[in-house]
Amino acid sequence: MKNSEVKIFAGPDSLDDFNIEEVYHIAEIKSKGELAITGARTVGLKSRTNFDSKNSEAGFMGYDFDAIMQNFNIFGHGGNANDLVPLPTVQMGEKIYKDTGLMPSTEIMLPAIQLACIKKSFAHDPFLVWNSAVDQLGWHIRQMAGFAQEHGWTVGLKNGKWLGEEYKKAEKRDFAGKTSIETVWDGLVDYASIAPETILIQRGCDLPAKGEYRNLPIHYTAMRTKMRHQDRNIKLYFDPSHSLGPKMRDQIVEKTVEAMQMKIDDQQYLYDGILIEVGTAKCDTHQHITVQELQMLADQIAAFRTLAGRMKHVVRN
Repeated sequence: MKNSEVKIFAGPDSLDDFNIEEVYHIAEIKSKGELAITGARTVGLKSRTNFDSKNSEAGFMGYDFDAIMQNFNIFGHGGNANDLVPLPTVQMGEKIYKDTGLMPSTEIMLPAIQLACIKKSFAHDPFLVWNSAVDQLGWHIRQMAGFAQEHGWTVGLKNGKWLGEEYKKAEKRDFAGKTSIETVWDGLVDYASIAPETILIQRGCDLPAKGEYRNLPIHYTAMRTKMRHQDRNIKLYFDPSHSLGPKMRDQIVEKTVEAMQMKIDDQQYLYDGILIEVGTAKCDTHQHITVQELQMLADQIAAFRTLAGRMKHVVRN
C-alpha cells in the first residue's frame, strides 16, 4: 500500500492546566518499540452552540477565553498583532512540543487573533490548524492558509455538519452526483490551496438516520472528495470522537480501527490519519477515550499499518 502510514493527533477536547499532564502520558505511548503519536490537540477556544461566558473559567468557552476577550479589546482600540496578549494554550503547546516533540494542533474560530498569537511561538515549527464544522467560510480558510504558507503549517478542513441534497446518489461508490457538503468542502480546498499541506477531516454529519451516532460517518462522501483532489495529494483524517459521540463511546476504538482498514482500492487506504479526543476535559469528556484505550488503538492499528509517530523526541526535563 502506498499510504500505509497513519498519523494520530490525540488529546483532550480543550486543553487547560488540569489535563495537560495527560498529554505527556499520551506522548509516551509506543507501539512496536517506537513512539506512536504524531501530535497533540491543544484547543483553547471552543466553537460552542451557546455562548456561556459566565462559565468560561470552568472551561466551557475554552482556557483561552479571557485572553481572547482582551485581544478583542486591543484590536478594537487600534492595537496590532504585536500588542496581543499570549494565549495560554499556545504557550502550553510550545512547552509540549519542546518537551515531547508532539506537534500541537487547534481549532481556529478567530484567525486574525489566534493565528497571530500562534505565530509568535511557532513561526519556525510545525503546527496543525483546522476550522470548526460550523465554520465553512472560505475566507477564514484563506487566512489560515496564508499563515500556513508563511510558516510551514498544516491546514485541516473539517466537513460541515449537514450533508445537503443528493445524499443517496452521492453515497454510491460510482462517484456519481455530488452533495452540498462536497461542494463546500471542495471550495475550502481551493481556498487552502496555498498551504504547504492540506488535510480533510471527516467528522460525520447530523442526519435523521444517525441513530446513536452523534454524527453519522460519511466515509464514502469523504472518499469521493479525496479522490477529486488526488492531484494535490490531499490527506484524509477521521474524527471518531465527534462522529460516535458519548452514546457510542465504548465503540470508538473498534470503529476507528475499522475505518483505518477501509480502502479506496487495492493500492490505497482511505484514511491517512486520526484526530481523536483522549483523556478528560471540562466539556465533552463523555466522548473521550482513555489514555489506556489510545494505547490499545495504537497497537491494533500497528498490526496492519505503520504508525508515523513524530520526527523528533526531546527528553522531558
